[in-house]
Amino acid sequence: LKLKRRGWYGAILPPSSLPPSTCLAGPSRKDLICRRGMRDAMRDRRPPAQKYSRLHETPPPLRAPKVPKKDLALSLGLFFVGIMFLLAGASTFWHVSFSEAMPFTMLGSLCFIPGAYHTWIFYMIFKKVPGYSYDMITSHSS
Repeated sequence: LKLKRRGWYGAILPPSSLPPSTCLAGPSRKDLICRRGMRDAMRDRRPPAQKYSRLHETPPPLRAPKVPKKDLALSLGLFFVGIMFLLAGASTFWHVSFSEAMPFTMLGSLCFIPGAYHTWIFYMIFKKVPGYSYDMITSHSS
């Protein structure tokens, strides 16, 4: 009975105990490396834990930043004034004429667009969505 070594596990098994479909001949043709043993060995290999994995993370601030109240009031004011002018423009368009509605519509769009943009940013900041901060708002109070 001739015994062959099974891979780098060191277990010595007779060649008949290893089915030929699951084993491959090694580089020297003397050793047999079993696929099942290779799978187990690869599964047991884990990447080494990094020593400083949280090195570049910053801790959360001790206090939340102050809410810029003037900027919030300005954005909400622009938003609602823009809505009022747009509704007045739409009403004037349907009841009077297009040329009479144009000034209301233009004023409404000039107020609504920046007001809606900044109001959306404030809303996302209040919901604490990552990526939104008070730095994104142009400050009018300084």
